[in-house]
Amino acid sequence: MRRVLERIKELVFIRLSNTNLNFVTMKRQKRLTLHYFGNCVMTSLIFLLLSNPMFAQNVTVKGRVVSAIDDLGIIGAAVRVEGTNIGGITDVEGHFVLQNVPAKGVLSFSYVGYKTVRVTITKDKTYLIKMEEDSKVLDEVVVVGYGTMRKKELTGAVSRVVSEELAKISTSDVGSALQGQIAGVNVQASTGQPGSSANIQIRGISSINGSNNPLYVVDGVPFDGDPGLSPNEIESIDVLKDAASAAIYGTRGAGGVILVTTKSGKEGEMRISVDANYGIQKITSGLDLVNASESIYLACLFAAKGEQIAPNYVWNSLWQNTNLFANDSNVLPVVECDNQPMSNVSLTLSGGKNNITYSLIGNFFKQDGILLNSGYERYNIRANSTFKKSRWTVYTNLSAKFDKKESPAWGLYQQIYSYKPTSIQVDPDKPTGSVAGDDNQKLAFGNVMAKFKETNVSNGKGFNVNFSVNYDIMKGLSFNTRLGTGYNIDRIIKVNPLFQVFDDEGNEIKNANTRSGIRKTTQISTNLSWENVLNYNLTVGKHAFKATMVFSLEKYTFESYYADKKDLISNELPSLGAATGESLIGVGTGTWGQDRTTTLVGMLGRFQYNYAGKYLLSASIRKDGSSRFTKHNRWGYFPSVSAGWNISEEAFWQKMKKTVNMFKLRASYGTTGNQNFGDYTSAATLSTLYDYAFQGVSGGVLNLGSIQTSYANADVKWETTEQYNWGVDFAFWNNRLTFTSDIYLSKKKNMLFPLKIPPIAGTGTSGSVVLNVGDMQNKGIEFALGWRDKVGEVNYRVSATYARNVNEITRMAGTNKRSPLGSVSTGNSTDDITFLCEGMEAGAFLMMPTNGIANTDAKLAEYQKLRPDAKLGDLVYVDRNKDGLLNDDDRIFCGSGAPEAEIGFNAGLDWKGFDFSMNWYASIGNEIVNGSKVASYQHNVNRDMLYQWSLDNPTSTIPSYRTTSHFNARTYADIWVEDGSFLRLKNIVLGYALPKHIVRKCGLTKLRFYLAADNLLTLTKYDGYDPEVGNDGLSTRGLDMGTYPIAVQMRGGIQIEF
Repeated sequence: MRRVLERIKELVFIRLSNTNLNFVTMKRQKRLTLHYFGNCVMTSLIFLLLSNPMFAQNVTVKGRVVSAIDDLGIIGAAVRVEGTNIGGITDVEGHFVLQNVPAKGVLSFSYVGYKTVRVTITKDKTYLIKMEEDSKVLDEVVVVGYGTMRKKELTGAVSRVVSEELAKISTSDVGSALQGQIAGVNVQASTGQPGSSANIQIRGISSINGSNNPLYVVDGVPFDGDPGLSPNEIESIDVLKDAASAAIYGTRGAGGVILVTTKSGKEGEMRISVDANYGIQKITSGLDLVNASESIYLACLFAAKGEQIAPNYVWNSLWQNTNLFANDSNVLPVVECDNQPMSNVSLTLSGGKNNITYSLIGNFFKQDGILLNSGYERYNIRANSTFKKSRWTVYTNLSAKFDKKESPAWGLYQQIYSYKPTSIQVDPDKPTGSVAGDDNQKLAFGNVMAKFKETNVSNGKGFNVNFSVNYDIMKGLSFNTRLGTGYNIDRIIKVNPLFQVFDDEGNEIKNANTRSGIRKTTQISTNLSWENVLNYNLTVGKHAFKATMVFSLEKYTFESYYADKKDLISNELPSLGAATGESLIGVGTGTWGQDRTTTLVGMLGRFQYNYAGKYLLSASIRKDGSSRFTKHNRWGYFPSVSAGWNISEEAFWQKMKKTVNMFKLRASYGTTGNQNFGDYTSAATLSTLYDYAFQGVSGGVLNLGSIQTSYANADVKWETTEQYNWGVDFAFWNNRLTFTSDIYLSKKKNMLFPLKIPPIAGTGTSGSVVLNVGDMQNKGIEFALGWRDKVGEVNYRVSATYARNVNEITRMAGTNKRSPLGSVSTGNSTDDITFLCEGMEAGAFLMMPTNGIANTDAKLAEYQKLRPDAKLGDLVYVDRNKDGLLNDDDRIFCGSGAPEAEIGFNAGLDWKGFDFSMNWYASIGNEIVNGSKVASYQHNVNRDMLYQWSLDNPTSTIPSYRTTSHFNARTYADIWVEDGSFLRLKNIVLGYALPKHIVRKCGLTKLRFYLAADNLLTLTKYDGYDPEVGNDGLSTRGLDMGTYPIAVQMRGGIQIEF
């Protein structure tokens, strides 16, 4: 029998991989050919032999799996024989038994939170396996600014998001991918328009006038705004939330700091990866508007009240206006473009050898807009490389961005509400000269058709270079110098096409709103930063010291100019040379430009101490000088200190370490500054935007003039922020469960705000002076909880975040304790809504209180004491302070656009190549002023108006329609404030990666297909398009003024690596 086996071994090479047997015929001296029948006989013989225990030599193995720390058994550890389906899990004491195990097999032991152990089966059939903790979670390195730290050594509030989480969402804005990922980081879409950036606030509002967005630092180079990266370029994002962590960035860290690390290559063969997806977008909500018949009914109802109506509308005999029934136009399908495509393709090449690594990333993103004349496309390319030679390391990061953004006409939704369904159907493809809209529309907005044809296109280019050299002077001492520069240029072309507008008599209507025109704007910005960092590390026994010194210089320049002309001779020639019109007084036609330069000098010293991983201390101080302030207040000092105690490293904790792996307490204090204001905050400024005609408009010559728009204030000084933070970190059961919580108090002092100056001072209607007007505070609490485990072959993970922030303006300077901040304009009226008010949160909604409808003669008579012109069916306003007047003094607090709390929930699992993940986000307690509904009420086109109060409908709570600017439909009424809370399925992904042994046959290392959806489900009580109304993040946050809606996105994609 032995000779038979030896002969078989010579003929057939048996390879056992997983549970498959592959037979490869071999040749010895001469080629041996096996016919089909011979193959069958040989295969059957081999299976027969292998099935005989005498030849297979299968054995039974058993043993115990314990923790290397305390020798206690590990329950639920996975035990399997590599290359087979044989396996099991350990019992409550860590014991296991496996039968029919190949005698020369390899055992694999794995458990969440421990390093995998592999053991080759020997003559000993009983094993004691000691598994060591996998400290990857605790030893995860995070970026903290001018260096890195292990996660378990952090003393500040720092959170991290890795590239795998960012890549799940297809977006042009990296910031929006952070929504719900990090506790305390509020991310709200400013608008759903393609190419727009999200508003990000870290731990509440940081300024009432300047930017509230955090500072971005990409590979060490600071950016004031969104750096325009694609998610595929990013390796990780670290967010510095507390002032002790952000204080190292001094004047620029008041809003928090987002540190972005881009992908770099690793030594090894070149690796190529492609990620491509394609999808569509859908609009899922909107306002319910009336049709032509319903519009005529509302007009008759209006006329029956004895009110005045438009002269060209129905009042005489309906038989004279039968076309009003026939038109039944609907402009929504013209403005809203459903099922619009979007695509995203990324290509990455990386690798390295001989101390040289490289990474080349290219990305193309395109998203067509769901509103008329909108869309975005962008090309990104990035090349990162590292060169090491002896003590020298050189880093080079080169990037370029090319984008094109098309924006819809301003007030597009207002045109929808103002356009009567009894008008002729709008066709945007009709030739010029089309007439649309009634006389009021033509005079107020110009031709509706022209508004639909208006284009506003921005073409941008951006280039960034980051060059860094690191030299290891001696053991523990290194010096790094980094030079970063950026150049961005945007060219914006806005065209108001040529359309003639006629009245009912056939006369052409000409005014400032009906004129065609073209405006070309160019914006150029450059930034230059130079940083020098000296690091020293020293370890003496259990004592570890680290000192950092930094000197930095930054310079920013901005140049902008435009040219504007009216009256195009043809829509086919959209150029300045093809416009012939002269300017009108106050229209702003002509040319204009500005140039600004800002410089910043910074010096930093930081000291860190670590004793045996138990006691942690960090202290820093930064000194900054900014050109935005006068020499008396140019320099600011920003100290910080933080400490941590790793209780779990103490000797008395070791008995509990199996259950609680980490228990750390943290506390910090730090100060930051804010210089994110105008470049000439303390100086007097002049504007030359106005034109002057000294001999009359018709016969005179227009002359350039100037006006002082702001007064100087040499006493303007830094906004400063003091923040206290207390935190605790836990890790349980071998790091399967992690928990982090922080409580903070942030005090902001000397807030800057431009106070308006009366026109009598000669500054016009927009004159102001910047003053340090008050103080503000934010206080809040954050939780982050995570669980990861493995059940059989299923790996799963869940995490949740919770954040609550309370904002309050604690002091307003002077006698005026209230100042208007933001307003809602519907085209017919403009009303102040958000305010700065002492004792309230910034951006508070102060609304006029109401008390239902004047639906009885008695209630009307009482109301007419305050408003003599009131009628039955009118909205009743309340004289809150009982002074006999209805004015701003009666306003009441009705919330704000900021949420009271935010919740994020993430879950994911993978099993045999399948992967699934989802991300939920909830905003709780934010309010919305539904300006879109107000505009539709003002134009009497909302379907609600069919149920308005009338003598036949006396119980209705909907005010009667009067006129477009009547107080029955003004945005300052509290009835328009709605609960904006919502729960959204932000993202969901289902993917499948083919087994490696299959893709390898194709020369690939990975082949994955996936389906994904963003914003698939939204649960809310809000009656408008979408409850996520971010706008500018403060003054207009929560004010729905026809905001570009957020669409549902569904896409499919493929990932390839080789």
